[in-house]
Amino acid sequence: MTAKLLISVFGDDRPGIVQRLSQVVRDQDGNWLESHLSHLGGKFAGLILAEFPATKLDTAFAELNQLSELTLDIRAEILADAPRDYHKFDIEIVGNDKAGIVNEITNALSRVMVNVESLNSTIEPAPMSGGELFKAAIVAAAPLDLDIAEIQTALEAIAADLMVEINMRSTQ
Repeated sequence: MTAKLLISVFGDDRPGIVQRLSQVVRDQDGNWLESHLSHLGGKFAGLILAEFPATKLDTAFAELNQLSELTLDIRAEILADAPRDYHKFDIEIVGNDKAGIVNEITNALSRVMVNVESLNSTIEPAPMSGGELFKAAIVAAAPLDLDIAEIQTALEAIAADLMVEINMRSTQ
């Protein structure tokens, strides 16, 4: 029998952080399943989903928490398997940067019961205008009984006001 741990890490970025985390997972016969790790503003932040044999779970949890000498905030919890009765799709957003884009997009998605599973955004120099270009990639999930056209309509309703281009495609 196995159990999954969701591990969140945050701290000053420096070489060796991922190696130390992966060593604990390996030492406890764990399997590193998924991760989202980033360098943002000089800090290291991330989430790791790992699976361990049930007999090694307590030791893995304790060893992960002993990594606190790295000045990382490490938390772990046992997770149940997530239900998979949803429709997944990708959303890409591009437009001149301005305050409120993420809020407006996520409000529109929330109103039609769409869950944001992943959001990655960047700001880049806009080559023609001299301003900044906002780009975002969203992985979203909607209930199977929700008409995808309803999501598209909700996004199109705000795209013009935000002056952004929004593209959506199903991943299933």
